[in-house]
Amino acid sequence: MAITEVAAGVYELRLPIPFEDGLVNVFLFADGAEFDLLDCGMNSQDSLDLIRSSLVELGGKRLRKLVVTHIHPDHYGAAGILAGPGLADLYLHRLEVPLVNPRYVELEHLVGEVHRYLLVNGVPADEAEVLSNSQRALSQVVAPAEPSVQLDGAETLVMGRTPMRVECSPGHICLYAAESGLLFAGDHMLPELSPNIGLHPQSTPDPLHEYLDGLRRMAAHRPSLILPSHGRPFHDAEGRVEILAAHHRRRLERVTAIVAGGELTAWEVALQLWGPRENLYEKRLALQEGLAHLQALAVEGALEKLVSPGSVRWRPS
Repeated sequence: MAITEVAAGVYELRLPIPFEDGLVNVFLFADGAEFDLLDCGMNSQDSLDLIRSSLVELGGKRLRKLVVTHIHPDHYGAAGILAGPGLADLYLHRLEVPLVNPRYVELEHLVGEVHRYLLVNGVPADEAEVLSNSQRALSQVVAPAEPSVQLDGAETLVMGRTPMRVECSPGHICLYAAESGLLFAGDHMLPELSPNIGLHPQSTPDPLHEYLDGLRRMAAHRPSLILPSHGRPFHDAEGRVEILAAHHRRRLERVTAIVAGGELTAWEVALQLWGPRENLYEKRLALQEGLAHLQALAVEGALEKLVSPGSVRWRPS
């Protein structure tokens, strides 16, 4: 069992997941026998057993609050098991709260909405049917819970005994401890990967620009150590942000060059960017990320976005 004390009374716990590098990092904060938890892994017995046995090993008698960075299954999946009446209080980003039921409970409307989104963005009908139904599998690893507190950003939360400032980008929470310089970055700032930044039926309208603005806000704190949800802790937030920003600049340039060849759908752009993918999840992510970059270019005026009831197409401005 991999429990690492990353600061006084703050512990990293690595939980198993079936994607990324096979692990998600969650964090326990001690206040005597009471503990607070940042993210909770998936709703799987192995993951829950690790959380519970870690609490016992650390002398924890009660889980007091659960703060979730965002509602992806590997961060929110076990919320309904650990939080609720008589259990931990759940803290969620305000923009994530209305997305939980359509994503994990009342799936039919979202499946239909995703199917239409895939079709208008150029996905062939047979693939759109399969990709839209792949959403159903997520409900098997997520147990939802009603939030006790909805967060807007700029709040001060005491996690264990550590006061932390809530830093929000749309749909994502980070926590910054000014006294120690620790930044709990979730998926927002990762040491080696760029997270999937996607435009989709549940996203905000311009996710790429919002993501890059959020990165710069995080780096402005000049944290002494960044603790991500995937990968290992790292330093130099400003350097990492510049690398991520440069990565997305190159991708914007590549998308611009692809669309210069003529009017295209986002699916056609994604195929040129990444080639065909066999994995259903990767196909959806490729389309979403391609759309985020296309949308950013349209917002900047570099591309035109042409819409009708049956299609969305992109061409040079």
